Amino acid sequence: MTHAAIDRTLSAGVGREYVPYTQEDYDFIEEITTDDTLITNKPSSALIPQKIRQLLADSHEATLLNEQYCFPWSSSLGRQEQIVLAVWLDEIVAKIEASKRYIRHRDIYCLLSLAMNTLGLQAPAFRPQPMIPWRSEERTLEHMLIQRDRIVIDCHWLYCTKSKVYATEGSWRGIVNPKLSLQTDRIEEFAATKLRNDSRADEILELKPFQQLQMAAMRGAKVQKAFKDLGAAVTDATGRRTPTHFRKVTSKLQEWSDTQPRFAKLYRKYRAYAMALELIEMPTTRQVAQLAGLILGEPPLAASTATQTLLKLKAIIKGV
Repeated sequence: MTHAAIDRTLSAGVGREYVPYTQEDYDFIEEITTDDTLITNKPSSALIPQKIRQLLADSHEATLLNEQYCFPWSSSLGRQEQIVLAVWLDEIVAKIEASKRYIRHRDIYCLLSLAMNTLGLQAPAFRPQPMIPWRSEERTLEHMLIQRDRIVIDCHWLYCTKSKVYATEGSWRGIVNPKLSLQTDRIEEFAATKLRNDSRADEILELKPFQQLQMAAMRGAKVQKAFKDLGAAVTDATGRRTPTHFRKVTSKLQEWSDTQPRFAKLYRKYRAYAMALELIEMPTTRQVAQLAGLILGEPPLAASTATQTLLKLKAIIKGV
């Protein structure tokens, strides 16, 4: 089945009814369409531009989905290869970012995410993700929905990979126990409950740092900082912006692969190992190999091969 075929199938089956326009909606329309001339008459729905009607419809749907949160559980896709799912997911996230309309593509985004979870190869943290603004004032109801969906996808990943999770709080004990059936209702309730993400990770589920590194949403403060430190630049004591250590490493790897084309295909592998070294606080060879596999969406390398990879990586980036 092609990506386009899946998109058409889902689009045909995902029809949702929207509530009628309210006075607040018309006030919103007036606000975003007004100019120097005061608008005294509210436009009828027939006169509202299609784009604005769709924005209002999306806003209504986001409100309803957040108030009565439910995740679009589905396994109708069937088993696909990791590389195929990764390409489809990348396309869908690109569409979300281009249109700024998560709801329009939500069902297929969640469908692909669940399918990837069942393979257990690429962790949610390292897949393409719809962006959520850092500044709270820039976030919308759609961003809240994205975050809740991420939490569900994280929980499903823990369940599919049979991760050992020791939730101590009675309400959530056994929520992702792989020995039980999938607790869809409880996972949805957990995602919709107002909690800090570090509380979900550190206090409620008591996820170990290595588990948190696999999460798209549920990370404690230390792991969140580790991801943030991968960023493009940091500010030094003088206020000057300089590349992070990881960016310096990736630049060195890019230079190495560019000057020796026969090694270009190895860039992704070495970059994944470099990322794993940055993210793990006290890395062992086994942990680095395992996390690099989860970054790439591939089974981890054997210990001896991983050791040789790390030695080669250190030689390439020597002096960074």
